[in-house]
Amino acid sequence: MVQLDALVTMLACLSTTQTDLGGGLIVPPTLDDAQTCPIGSVSGINSRIQSLSKEITNVKEQIGQLQEQMVDLRRPGAIAPNLLGSRLLDIEPKLLAAALPGDVAAAAGLGIVEPLTPHNCQKQQHGVVRIRPRANVEPFFVFCDQKVRGGGWTMVLNRYDGSEDFNRKWADYKIGFGPLTNEFFIGLEKLHQISSSDNYELLVQLQNRKQELRYAVYDHFSIGSESEQYRLNVLGKYQGDAGDALRQHVNKKFSTHDMDNDESEGNCAAAQSAAFWYANSCTLSNPFGLYQRLLERDVDGYKGILWRGFLDGPRGSLKLVRMLLRPRATTEN
Repeated sequence: MVQLDALVTMLACLSTTQTDLGGGLIVPPTLDDAQTCPIGSVSGINSRIQSLSKEITNVKEQIGQLQEQMVDLRRPGAIAPNLLGSRLLDIEPKLLAAALPGDVAAAAGLGIVEPLTPHNCQKQQHGVVRIRPRANVEPFFVFCDQKVRGGGWTMVLNRYDGSEDFNRKWADYKIGFGPLTNEFFIGLEKLHQISSSDNYELLVQLQNRKQELRYAVYDHFSIGSESEQYRLNVLGKYQGDAGDALRQHVNKKFSTHDMDNDESEGNCAAAQSAAFWYANSCTLSNPFGLYQRLLERDVDGYKGILWRGFLDGPRGSLKLVRMLLRPRATTEN
């Protein structure tokens, strides 16, 4: 490829060795001009510019191929070093770091020192964080709580002001609903992906209308997949002062008013205007029940936010309930 400085000199000669006197009259270069500018080499500039144009076209084609490969690499399960091709492997790693997502590049074995998408909320910032519990699932955003009991918690349920409607259909509970910075439920599918990816403990925080705070910790928690109706498969040892309310819901399938999976003769989700891992009784715990706002009449008929051992019902509703998950290996500070 022709040197840039030589090319600039040649182009400068083209513009300085001809003098325009106006009226279309051009004065040819003088001898002195010829001695200071490489006029002899100017004749080859056109062919060299054509050569440069071809090289630029080739580079554009290579960039297009790389972009196609990047699309393939972004597809789940499609990451493999042999997809990259020899041309991609020859490119400076720092350039790839700017072009490819860090987790894609690292998984492809490019030696790029960019962090992978975290599997959970451990050692992450407090607030909204993008995680990938397993390598074969698409990453998604969660709310990480680093302020409670040593931090590292992924919040899966947050209720405190009644701004979100929790009397929803199966499809909503599957994918989740509500903004992560307000009232929300993370969704059964994401809850399954998280809880089945490692040994997780569950923290439940509760508050009643008298501002009394209670908690329950289970040292192991996991739910099944949609094919199992998101059954509450694993519930470990209990610790806390709120009451071991979830124990009666172990091995129960999740139910909504349009997907009745409970063991009762009726439809607990429809009767309680909520959703949960209902057993053969509809009047046990009900964390997804109706929220009772300030100055509103008491929710009746076991339809409120209930936790057996703290607020049993049939009247009333808890002011706050939060559920959070964390890998069991984490220790409190």
